Amino acid sequence: MIKFEKSNLRKLLEILVLVLFLYLINLFFFQNNPGFFQGQFNPYSALALLAAAYYGKFYGFLTFFLSLVVSMIPLSRDLDIMAYWQNVWENNNISLTIQLVGVYIFGLIRDSYTLQVSNYRRTARKEVSDKFKFKKEAEALAAVNQELEERVLRQTEAVTSLYTQIKALHSQNLTETLNVLLQTVRKFSWADKASIWRFDQSSLKLVMMANIGWGPDDFENSIVDIDESIEGWSFRNNKIFSVRMLLEFENLVKLDKKRNIFTFPISFAGHVWGILNIENMPFTKYNLYVEKILSILIDLSAPEIERAVEYESLISFEEINPHTGLPAYTQFYNLVEMNIAKGEKGKHNFSIVLIEILNFSELADQYAESDLWNMLKLLMEDLSDIADNKIDFFHYKESNQLAIYYPDIDYDGVSMFCLEMVGLINSSKWKIRNEKVNMEAILGFSSFGSQPVPVQELFSVAEHLLEMQKV
Repeated sequence: MIKFEKSNLRKLLEILVLVLFLYLINLFFFQNNPGFFQGQFNPYSALALLAAAYYGKFYGFLTFFLSLVVSMIPLSRDLDIMAYWQNVWENNNISLTIQLVGVYIFGLIRDSYTLQVSNYRRTARKEVSDKFKFKKEAEALAAVNQELEERVLRQTEAVTSLYTQIKALHSQNLTETLNVLLQTVRKFSWADKASIWRFDQSSLKLVMMANIGWGPDDFENSIVDIDESIEGWSFRNNKIFSVRMLLEFENLVKLDKKRNIFTFPISFAGHVWGILNIENMPFTKYNLYVEKILSILIDLSAPEIERAVEYESLISFEEINPHTGLPAYTQFYNLVEMNIAKGEKGKHNFSIVLIEILNFSELADQYAESDLWNMLKLLMEDLSDIADNKIDFFHYKESNQLAIYYPDIDYDGVSMFCLEMVGLINSSKWKIRNEKVNMEAILGFSSFGSQPVPVQELFSVAEHLLEMQKV
């Protein structure tokens, strides 16, 4: 069936113009040879054969019949039309039949050739399409294979790296802890866009607390409803969301805002605190292995986040020393008091360590206070490494005294820690402005176990050890 599109209309117009052109030639120059039936060459027949050869049977037959119709128009008004038609048929019926057969044969050959070319093109297009498809599949398989190879090679390194990153989460600053967690998430999932959200009790909504990869427009959605978002669904149900779940659950499709690939609830103290949301990551990294790694990471990070949340609620940042960045003695007192209360409710032990720099005044007279505290910060960094980054530092009662809170350690453990600390202080070469200085330090410690002990008594034991060393 012929579809009359623009190309087909063009062919019809071309044929019509050529037929009329031949008629005009016949009218002005060959009136004594109407229809070009006299002689051995008939332009109308040639035109029909050419149309069939170039355009196919349909256009060949159309040209033939148009030429025949035009040929039946007498070139002179004096001619008897009926006699003219009868004469044409009687003298040219055989030639017209031969022309008709010729048009059919030429058109058949052309249509067969066109069909064959069309089949070749269709086959070629299919082969190109299949080749492109196979190429994409090969690239995808190569990417998956590379991911599997990298995963095998990284397994040993990943355990060590995960341990190191979890230790780095230890901080008194909640924002810093969350940022470290996001950097760890990026390292293990290659996510280039992720965020951590916290449930706000006053507004009953989830509020964005930290992010990586966010642009200016993303901050317009920094608060989400827990009833109308994937983040809220994960928070309310304490369940992990994966984007593949959209294929199974219609209720999640209604909540989907195209910003959730993985969503993990963050839980501690018997309730969900907030969620971690992965918004964008490489396709090859979206797999069950990464999901399990991130689940483990969230579980291991939860205690550190809980601890940072407790510090945030406990510590007043107005009482943080601007030179050292350490909380004041009152904050240390409140922390110990809170953990004693927790210990009375269940098994919970911790220790405190007091450090007193005996020659602090002498050093302060020779050097600026900022230079002196820079040296002490190096000491605190070294002590944190010894304690696997579990300890927290505070100012104590005097300007030359520091306090350490060491959770989940008893008397024996803190005694070994203090021995290591003494060895570190005595063996290290301390410098201020590239000048060697001597650090004279004494230590006192005490531990809290299962027996209820008042805060002051715990402090008195450590202070008594300090005083004994001064004698």
